[in-house]
Amino acid sequence: MSKSSQIPPEVKAYIDQYKMEDVIKDAVNTILSQKPADPYTTFSQYFGKLSTPVIELEDISGLEMLNNELKTSIQLIFTVQFKNQKLQYKSPLQFSQSYPEQEIFYDDEQKNMKQAIQEIEKVSHQLKGMKSKEQKEVDEILIKYLSEHPNRINVIQQISFSLLPLHAHFMNQRLSQLLRQQFNTQEIKTPKLFVNLLQGSKVVASKCKIYKFLLICEGEGALQKIQNVVNNVKKTIISGKKGEAGLQFYQDGTFICPGDTIPDNLKIIEQAIEAAQLKDQVQLGLVWLAELFYVPEEKKYDLDNPKKLLDADQLIDYYFKLCQEKPIIVYLEDPIHHTDIVGWTKITNKFKDTKVKLGSRRLYSNFDKAKKHCEILSQQTNPELSEQQITQMNNERIHLDYMYKPLYEYSTFTELYNHLSYLISKKSSLQIIIGDSLVDTEDSYFVDVAFSLPNSNINIGPPLKYEKIIKYNKFLKLCHESD
Repeated sequence: MSKSSQIPPEVKAYIDQYKMEDVIKDAVNTILSQKPADPYTTFSQYFGKLSTPVIELEDISGLEMLNNELKTSIQLIFTVQFKNQKLQYKSPLQFSQSYPEQEIFYDDEQKNMKQAIQEIEKVSHQLKGMKSKEQKEVDEILIKYLSEHPNRINVIQQISFSLLPLHAHFMNQRLSQLLRQQFNTQEIKTPKLFVNLLQGSKVVASKCKIYKFLLICEGEGALQKIQNVVNNVKKTIISGKKGEAGLQFYQDGTFICPGDTIPDNLKIIEQAIEAAQLKDQVQLGLVWLAELFYVPEEKKYDLDNPKKLLDADQLIDYYFKLCQEKPIIVYLEDPIHHTDIVGWTKITNKFKDTKVKLGSRRLYSNFDKAKKHCEILSQQTNPELSEQQITQMNNERIHLDYMYKPLYEYSTFTELYNHLSYLISKKSSLQIIIGDSLVDTEDSYFVDVAFSLPNSNINIGPPLKYEKIIKYNKFLKLCHESD
């Protein structure tokens, strides 16, 4: 047909673009092979499938590249069949190296990604012909691969999390909108910002035991307010005795604590907020990460002096007094070690009638832990357990106001979906803080996820580094779309 000299060039180009000859030829061959009693109904069904677009995976390859910290990473290139065309999609996601406890798969000694890319090609063969909407089925294949190759999280993670952005791309749909459909979220809310400001603890050889000081702000102009406070803190650090040399950064762009003590650092933050005239508009959260100063042999805490360890009661009294003296503090994250269930019970009782909310990155960190703390057991539902066992397990249920979770601690999107969906269904009041990756990339996927969940919040580094600006711009864009 298209080879006819009588067909105008623009018509020929249109026929070639959509491969009409191949489609019609395939339709006729299908009819002739089946010889149905009503060929026209079969024709209708055949073309009906074409009008309902399906994205079919053809091939997945990897391209070795550098992330923003000049470490080797992978960009995935998907080849798909879509509307009878073979098309490519380059995934913007870079999940590898984003979680320090994961073992990333490199070459044995050269520390590049060539072997990981070869493994991606092997996995690609297993996924050939699967559809972009078959997330669960794809993830089952990926998890099976990971169970056989435990240290190769970077081979499967990007594949799993890239399916939704890929689908949104070809269907010309916003990713946040597609994610809201996944989580069945009806009301769109702008997430509250939890911005990393100061980094302390032994992680950065700081004498200040607080892991992170967070600025907390919500509502109109939240980002601008945060920016003003961050700039004031930066000026204060530079004006100190060390000058510019005193301005040191953690890997996510957070300022390393300029003061050795908790009061010293709190004073700098309070002065920065007052100078910006934002009192009562910008508040403070403290991430303690108690495991960093917990002494398991003693079941006590080394907060100030290794010779004067604090038991849970003394530590909780310290927190309570600090929050009373500093009403700017409205959030405490992991103030008690995650194995200290008695301590957690005491601190939740102590703070339940205050404005200070409690959160953790450990207690609800996976589906099993969430179930342990959210399910009320009974002998009717668990006849295999004794009454004493049921009582003990129910007593170990800890109520949290917030759960912190970086997306990249999930191996697959299905794992993320199952975990968060369960928590949303069981604890409607729970606030979820979606965290950025530890290693900086330009990937802003976590922002889309935060805008797709009910009661969600965003934890991110200060708006200083280029990579963070990209993510804040995504935040502002989604704020505008949700208005």
